[in-house]
Amino acid sequence: MGQGDRAIDAEVRPCNIGLFYDDDAYVEPTSVRDGSSGDRAGGLVGRQVAGRSFFDAYLAHGTWTELVVLVRHRGAALSLERFCREHPSSRSKTRRLRIFEERHFHDDFAHEPPARQLYFPFPIDSRYAWARQRLGAGSFTLSGVTHTLCTANAVKQLCEFVTAPFEPHDALICTSSAVATMVRAVTDRFAQYLRDRHGGTPGLNLRLETIPLGVDSGRFRPATAGERAAERRALGIGDAEVVVLFVGRFAHHAKAHPFPMFRGVELAAKATGRAVRLLMSGWAPNQAIRDAFVEGARAFAPGVTVTFVDGMHPATRFNVWRAADLVVSLVDNIQETFGLVIVEAMASGLPVVAADWDGYRNLVEDGRTGLLVPTTMVCGASGAATSRLMFGELDYDHFLAEVSQTVAVDVCAAGAALARLVGDEALRLALGATARQRALDLFAWPRVIRAYEALWRDQETQRQDYARLRARSGCDVPAHYPPPERSFAGYPTRWLGAESRNELAATPRAPAVLEQLLALPLTNHAANRRVADAGLLRLALARAEPSCSIADLDALFLAAGVDHHRTRATLAWMLKYDLIRVIPDA
Repeated sequence: MGQGDRAIDAEVRPCNIGLFYDDDAYVEPTSVRDGSSGDRAGGLVGRQVAGRSFFDAYLAHGTWTELVVLVRHRGAALSLERFCREHPSSRSKTRRLRIFEERHFHDDFAHEPPARQLYFPFPIDSRYAWARQRLGAGSFTLSGVTHTLCTANAVKQLCEFVTAPFEPHDALICTSSAVATMVRAVTDRFAQYLRDRHGGTPGLNLRLETIPLGVDSGRFRPATAGERAAERRALGIGDAEVVVLFVGRFAHHAKAHPFPMFRGVELAAKATGRAVRLLMSGWAPNQAIRDAFVEGARAFAPGVTVTFVDGMHPATRFNVWRAADLVVSLVDNIQETFGLVIVEAMASGLPVVAADWDGYRNLVEDGRTGLLVPTTMVCGASGAATSRLMFGELDYDHFLAEVSQTVAVDVCAAGAALARLVGDEALRLALGATARQRALDLFAWPRVIRAYEALWRDQETQRQDYARLRARSGCDVPAHYPPPERSFAGYPTRWLGAESRNELAATPRAPAVLEQLLALPLTNHAANRRVADAGLLRLALARAEPSCSIADLDALFLAAGVDHHRTRATLAWMLKYDLIRVIPDA
């Protein structure tokens, strides 16, 4: 590794891991496609912002010398190569990038793992735990990070953490303590069901770790006086106005309902007598939802000037913070897990009025970096919503909408908190300065990357211990879908294996038809899984004249560098197309 950024502490080993890469997890869209069908239209979402920011930070601050990347498809590989080539860290560090495609996972990655750690930018795909079972659970470790966990598929994945072959050296990274609590609630209840139904002691094997998302504290920083004046001037904001900034999606049923925010700023403006500007920086999935937000602002905040700007535009997205005096985020939706906008506000030196909700309460120190507003949910109000979602009676958008209607943000408390900050510039500055320091201490990317790498090193130590202690007995028979010789043992008349006493003999026609069989598409399925070299196949046929054992052919192919599975696939191919025959066991 080059020393362009910083020297590595002598006791810190370079952390060479494998990352799973997909554009959908790491690339930030800059436009919104048509969303007339609902809130799930394309646009900028928190997991993409977090993924891109993480990847930027890992390239800049990670201690890796070789980065192994498993990509979804070839297009993702090209995107990744371009991203790494253009990244500033590529000019100051000597590093190696190795890319593997998911469709070749078993041959190129799992057979001889090029990295002993595989990290996903989402909860771990259980398919990889099942695939690993055949190789031995100690062959590599798995880790992934949580984002939204309230979809039917996400909850199904949490249940699979109990039933799939995950191990103690695997890790699910939760971005907040509230997320960890939710994961425990789902998996503990599912494990209890399995115990009641089947007995035993099922439970969550993998470890839960809480590591927050990070923030680029250079990009998000307090504005200079000149930057503040220029941005406010560009937005037509007067010197006397107090700017309350909202950043995020305009999605009342799938992000945060704006009613407590609109009503709160209205109450704050009346209580303080100050000119308040609510600056709404975000994007709406469709025009109807944007119109609903505009109409809501007129109805619930008539005494406040409300300005909407395009938060998808890169210049707006990163500059709008400079115009603000404080930030408001009164989230009330279960799809929220962390609150990246909170740490961006803190890094920008801005105090936050935030809902006391899920991961938000891990971020905001009430009274020191911002003010928390109480939230309330009503037991029983959502009825059978989760069951109807799993059954398909309720789609995801309407599920979020139903549940969000059972959550109330204390409007009076929101108004009082906003009034405190709107009316007290000294308090705003004091809380903003403390917030900036908290962001540097806890959420700046170098610190977060160190936490990730500490976890990965600990996982690697656990994996090595596990591999030494656990025998491989039975690990080559995946429990989820045993290999055909186990699953379909009762199908054929006989099975051939190394222990078979049957002799094999080349057929008289074999030498003459071999070339034809190798050339015809009809007789060449899965050619990459077996020997397709005519010369080596002729040697095998010669060895089977007049006859030979299966062990004899095993030895011939092994001497030519052919592994066990390709040897057996070759034997099957030769039998299938009558190049060799089985001599019945007398």
